Amino acid sequence: MYVGAIHTVRDATAWAEMMRGLGPDSFPAGFELLATGTSQGVDRAICLWRAPSVEQLQATLDQIAGHIAVNDCFGVSDEFTLVAGQSPQAATA
Repeated sequence: MYVGAIHTVRDATAWAEMMRGLGPDSFPAGFELLATGTSQGVDRAICLWRAPSVEQLQATLDQIAGHIAVNDCFGVSDEFTLVAGQSPQAATA
């Protein structure tokens, strides 16, 4: 399922370091970061994920980044999600 996350960053330096170190193997199996963006002031960020559930992503992000950001995760409708490079049908596959 798609899951969105809005992060309120509490430690901009630590967030920037974490983001610079992210790679394809940074997350557990079953979690795929599709897109991310951090505000110019490094105080907010938004991410789009494929994850097993909202609850599992929330727990994972709180474990990885809970000390530097407040993570607010929510389910995202497959019907109304468009990911660049993927056909709309890929969302429901």
